Amino acid sequence: MDIYEIISKGQNAGFVTGLDNSGVNFLDPADAFEVLRNGFIYRQELKSRKGFMQFGNRLGNQKTDFPDGTRVMGIFENIDPAGDGTRELLVITTKYLYSYNSVTEIFTQIHFSPRLLTLDPTGEFAIASRDEYVSGTTYFAANGTKRFVFTGKGMKAVYFYDGTHVKGFTDNAAIIGDNTDYKPYNALALTKATKVHWFNGKINFFVPVLGGSSYHQSVLYSGTRDTTGKGDQFNVVGSGLETVSTYELMKGTHFLGDVIIMEFQKSVWTLTKTSDSNIPYITRKIPSVIGTDATFSLVGWSNEVKSLGSTGLITTDGRKSVRFDNKIPNFTTDEIEQPYIDLTYGGFDRNTGHFMFAYRQSESPLADETQDQVLIYNYEESTWAIYDQRFSVFGETYSGKNLAWNQIDETVEADWARWDTTDEIWNKIGLGEATQKTLAGDDDGYVYRLNVDFDDYAAPITAINQAASAVIAAEAGFKIGDEVYIRNVVGMTEINEKIATVSAATGAAVTVNLNSTDYTAYTSGGFITKIINFEAILAPFNPYRDQGMNCFVSHIEVLINNKAGSVYLDFSEDEEDTPFKKDVQLSPDPDSSKKRQWITAIVDQESNFLNIRIHKKNALQPIIISSIRIHCSPGSITSN
Repeated sequence: MDIYEIISKGQNAGFVTGLDNSGVNFLDPADAFEVLRNGFIYRQELKSRKGFMQFGNRLGNQKTDFPDGTRVMGIFENIDPAGDGTRELLVITTKYLYSYNSVTEIFTQIHFSPRLLTLDPTGEFAIASRDEYVSGTTYFAANGTKRFVFTGKGMKAVYFYDGTHVKGFTDNAAIIGDNTDYKPYNALALTKATKVHWFNGKINFFVPVLGGSSYHQSVLYSGTRDTTGKGDQFNVVGSGLETVSTYELMKGTHFLGDVIIMEFQKSVWTLTKTSDSNIPYITRKIPSVIGTDATFSLVGWSNEVKSLGSTGLITTDGRKSVRFDNKIPNFTTDEIEQPYIDLTYGGFDRNTGHFMFAYRQSESPLADETQDQVLIYNYEESTWAIYDQRFSVFGETYSGKNLAWNQIDETVEADWARWDTTDEIWNKIGLGEATQKTLAGDDDGYVYRLNVDFDDYAAPITAINQAASAVIAAEAGFKIGDEVYIRNVVGMTEINEKIATVSAATGAAVTVNLNSTDYTAYTSGGFITKIINFEAILAPFNPYRDQGMNCFVSHIEVLINNKAGSVYLDFSEDEEDTPFKKDVQLSPDPDSSKKRQWITAIVDQESNFLNIRIHKKNALQPIIISSIRIHCSPGSITSN
């Protein structure tokens, strides 16, 4: 009997493929899984993805005079490098700018300045299109005070935030700005731009709209920032308009060391500093197989910028660009709804090493033109996964809770409601003020913190009625069709531990397919959480195929953490739709003193190829599989 094991050799060796002296054949997990949904391979283990939870209040709810609840279009940190290094978390929706107060844990709406309100009485950005995201950067004023400058192709103007109000950065036909240092380029009013970066001591606007015309191949740059205000002027020495020699449209930009990567529809260029203060930039085309079609898909990490185009995913190091989607070469053409490819938004999670691309899938069930999936690429293990998440944008922050141990209970954080469901270090739960957090926004004005322990759209319940279809009062971003899990309800205890499907949803309540007519009346408490559907499908297995032999599998062993609850396996042969064994249950002992346990599933089947599917409807309990052993031997001669 042969044993094939999906595992690494040695604590720090990483995954390997080959024959071990003990007679165990090692399979590389990066290649062993054909499908990963809501799960990932990280640090030598297969895991179900962690959940996410609401970060702060729903945007706009604290201001009855300025209601919001619209799509999040950008998440930023306004950093003060010349001061004490403070970081202010800013979020922009289709309407307003918000600043996060880490003490009150509230997003406060920032109003237009009185001057700007006289010119634009609406007091809002009014971004009309869902793919017209916002770009922003910290950029000091001439006197050294901090400003956050932001704009986007869907905005009315270039704005800045001075710590008190939203103000106009430039003068144009519609808005006379609050920035007295601003001077236009060649008397052409700067209305807005697609991207803005503080780079080379200047403010740089990519694809600017000048005099009413869009300059699709250009970057407009100011003079070098100094105490005279040249950093806000575009008519001084050292300022100008750099135009790339191509007919293509510039789509995305991103920092990479001392250059800015500029990605066009079919090519990639760099914007590089020079030593000539009068001509501060040169542009250079670098070898590339494709460009990008998703302006905000660009993500930089580990000396590379990765992005998404209509025909594939590319990575560039500033010298050349190549595709890195060899394992999923047809993904962007087959799985992403092409008319909405510019909706795609890229992000990076430092805690898991994940590149993230929120996209709208082909044949999306959502009626709205928005994203409903996230493509995950783990650069350490070169693995891919798909998450069922509805995020518009990604961002990062150091802001957040800093709680003492005795302050934490189920009323504070849903993911800490039960101590046995968290994998955080027990005496450091909640002490996350100094750690970088990955955030995401959605269509309904919610901001979420990613990679908390096993809750999605977790919300406290405030009421449940007694009806044929129970209505649960809970403010969260649930949608029709979501599977939800209910727990910790007082009074109506019959509804606890139930899984239900959402049939109607608003911002404040959901209707589920549970008949609560005869349940005990609701008293208080409880949480409602979206189910995480974890799935991992191994590549068709037959190590004897090259010998012309079928494969007989007697059993498999799974090394699983003891808090995973029950995990289920389906076995099918030769890629048949109907498994010959379905929902084979693996249940580790939660009271075991061991952290992990080997659980055996009997197969006793010969086939040309064996297909193995691991799955679980996950609510609160993490799944961590450290190894899979397949016990097999050569079978009969194959017939084809």
